[in-house]
Amino acid sequence: MEDAKNKKLILTGLFIALGEVLLVDAMSGIIGPAIISELGGTSLYAFMYTLSYLCSTLALPFTSMVGQKSGRKKIIIAGILVYGISTFLAGFAGSMTFHVVMRGLQGIGKGCILGNVLAYFGEYLNEGDRAKAMGFYGTLTGLVFLLAPVVGGVMGDFIGWRSTFYISVPFSILAFFILLKMPEQELDRGDLPLDWVGTILLAAITIGIVMMFSWGGQSYPWLSFPVIGMGGLFVVSLAVFVAYIQKAAHPIFSPALFRNREFILVTLGVGLIAPSMYAVGTYLPMVNQALVETSSTVSGFIIAAKSAIQLVLGYGMGAFIAKTHRVKLVVVTTAVAYVISNLMIGFCNSAAMFAMLLIGVLLSGYGTTGYSMVYTLHAQNELPKEMVGEASSTIQYIQSLCGTIGLSVVGMVLNVSFAAGLTASVPAGLTDYIPAGELQGYMGTAILTDKSVLLNASSALQAEGQKLFAEFAGNIHNAYAAAMLRAFVVLAVLSALALIFALMMRASKKEASE
Repeated sequence: MEDAKNKKLILTGLFIALGEVLLVDAMSGIIGPAIISELGGTSLYAFMYTLSYLCSTLALPFTSMVGQKSGRKKIIIAGILVYGISTFLAGFAGSMTFHVVMRGLQGIGKGCILGNVLAYFGEYLNEGDRAKAMGFYGTLTGLVFLLAPVVGGVMGDFIGWRSTFYISVPFSILAFFILLKMPEQELDRGDLPLDWVGTILLAAITIGIVMMFSWGGQSYPWLSFPVIGMGGLFVVSLAVFVAYIQKAAHPIFSPALFRNREFILVTLGVGLIAPSMYAVGTYLPMVNQALVETSSTVSGFIIAAKSAIQLVLGYGMGAFIAKTHRVKLVVVTTAVAYVISNLMIGFCNSAAMFAMLLIGVLLSGYGTTGYSMVYTLHAQNELPKEMVGEASSTIQYIQSLCGTIGLSVVGMVLNVSFAAGLTASVPAGLTDYIPAGELQGYMGTAILTDKSVLLNASSALQAEGQKLFAEFAGNIHNAYAAAMLRAFVVLAVLSALALIFALMMRASKKEASE
């Protein structure tokens, strides 16, 4: 009886930690425009998310291996402390640079928690309890993604964006003290081969390409030493990694997987669509609030609608596949949905486009549902049973890796295009009313997401000055809309390439036999 109570208490603590990560991530995404409005640094908007994803991606395999060797408890508690403290400090930030750094630390804490909590379920729970735990995790994820955008939007509008970070404090404290009582359970691990070399090389590959696109044409010229250095780090690390996994006894990625045609097509599709999944989640609040001119609350409802359709379609899509085995059909329609939705969202540049935006978001929800389900399923159906587990984890890592890389590429396209559009944004005569140096402070998205900025700046001007400043604000809107369209066209092109590879897949074995 006592053991059962302790198990329930421990699971409660673990789910509080998971819930905190899911809740804060979902809410903080909604209030991104408000953060930029107060702290400035429009060019850092993409990097704020890119750094968080990058740190989470890199932390997950490292901390999972350490937890596998030394026990999960220490890593989970360390993750709770890192995540809770960095989240609080992100809300306390007085500058965008400090906020971005804290979001990176937040990503490290997230990687510690997610990888090790889910591994704990697999290692220490029996089959029945494991199924219940994973089922509850799925339910928790669905509920959070449905409710958190609305809650985050309301809190951002009526309390302030900082509150969506401060809310993590009680969750962190509660999870920390509960899990202090968690026993460090022993697991017969034997002599586990941990591929540190492969993991370090993957980290170098990821850092090289992400930082190359995050810095190139923005923080540094493309031909500068830092950008070329990061590009060189990527190329050299990739070459060494490819050679290494051919010879390693237990590589992090098995070369045998990449000898299977269907697995190659799956990984290509996953890698090409992942940037859309990451970028839509990152930039949809900016499209909503800066271009379509919705409030944070309305933006939250739009994103909640996307989550709702994912919940509904998830069951229906699963039932359809179970009955017909037509996996390839769902893979193809997933890619088509992403192509169309990316173009529809990209063309939304005014309040008159609200209906098209909503349709595009719902189509994106369909794409996300299929993407999350059928690519891995197709690989599992086509591979020998003994390779299924390794293939599934490899696909998840590639998704995270390519999503992070893609987000940095899209951020580069958006920032470079926006900066180019701003060069012609100041109408003739406006500097007679507002000095050029002062106008530089308005050349960002704050003037689009916070209407008080426009009102306060123009209220002291004469009628002609107000007219010119309104034209200036309109030019910034147009420049940002054009830059956002280019970014989403890039995503649509990547999704179109994924569609080509989806069409090359063969029908599932069960479908082909019927």
